[in-house]
Amino acid sequence: MNPASSNHVFRQTVWGLAAALAAGAFLLAAPQRDVFGQAAPPPSKPAPAEPATAKPAAAAPAGPSTPATPPAAAPTPAAKPATPPAAKPATPPAKPAVAPKADAAKAGPKEEPPPEPENFFVRTKDGWNIFCTFYGPKKGIRRGKDVVPIIMLHGWGGQGSEYATLATVLQHWGFATIVPDLRGHGRSVSVIRRNPRTNEDEDKTAKYDSLDFKREKDADGILNDVEAMKKVLMDKNNKGELNIEMLTVVGAEVGTIVALNWAALDWNWPVMPAFKQGQDVKALILLTPTQTFERMNASQALQHQAISRRLSILIAVGDQQPRDLSEAKKIHTRLERGRDPIEPEDRLRKQDLFLILAPTPLQGTKLLDRALPVGGNIMKFLELRLLNKREDYPWAERKNPLGGT
Repeated sequence: MNPASSNHVFRQTVWGLAAALAAGAFLLAAPQRDVFGQAAPPPSKPAPAEPATAKPAAAAPAGPSTPATPPAAAPTPAAKPATPPAAKPATPPAKPAVAPKADAAKAGPKEEPPPEPENFFVRTKDGWNIFCTFYGPKKGIRRGKDVVPIIMLHGWGGQGSEYATLATVLQHWGFATIVPDLRGHGRSVSVIRRNPRTNEDEDKTAKYDSLDFKREKDADGILNDVEAMKKVLMDKNNKGELNIEMLTVVGAEVGTIVALNWAALDWNWPVMPAFKQGQDVKALILLTPTQTFERMNASQALQHQAISRRLSILIAVGDQQPRDLSEAKKIHTRLERGRDPIEPEDRLRKQDLFLILAPTPLQGTKLLDRALPVGGNIMKFLELRLLNKREDYPWAERKNPLGGT
């Protein structure tokens, strides 16, 4: 390969690396000073078994710089037109240095990517086949028992793939995320129903726009989808792959109602001396939250002792849609009433309720656009309220001594 061709290949490699890094950089692309009081640039390379930002790191450049090419040797002056002495034969010309190969050697071994997302179906206790995707954490970031598990819930008429970019970036930071298509949405349209005439189970297709969510039992039934996701994560907890005690739930629009109601349900499990059944949700992230939709209502959940006083909650909304902005502020105010006042100097250490106002008309999962500050604030929120407090949430095996689930 001639030098010009080698340089062309080298430039393609550099630009490819730059594009890959830019695709994952959106989480921390925007300043976070308004919410958390300090910016949080990503570490250049997270250390194994440590939180993602255990030590302050210098801000990374916008993209990888081209490795320096070793300077070429100074050209030899032209010889005078004279015959050299016989005892000193002419020195043969030096071979040109192959810079691309030297630079490639300096680059070191290729970094291992996170595992490929896993797609599968999970059957709920009321017969729905829920399609979900699990994004496993990248190895070497932190120990399995320090991995934060996250459930992400889309809005009405949406699907789980809307979270693909966020979930993929969180993989690189060592988080484990499971994202379902809620019943009637995406690929979760199969449900087993009992035929009253034949008294036999039949597999039927039902989509969200044909479901009667005005009936209370259907509004409650969607909580079974989230419970099925938790069972998947619980199995991974018992294998030491993550810590269910740091469970976080993300919801968008109508998905925030599901997230709030299921969190309240999770905290309503009775405490048993030999087996902990619930109280695992420690944080909620609500994207354009709403309190009501048809017969679905989060008002009672917002009054729950755990949600109103104990859980860490981040609310994000686009500030250019007055109705959505007003609703988000109402929910924030309701939650704020149950929180103790915090002195400014204790804000980073104690504050556990945050409101992000993004300068956009976009709402729901569209708030995760890389040009907006929401993604970066989500990362900082997870770091401050979970990773930095993981000693408060020790891992434990959670198997039912009676053999149930």
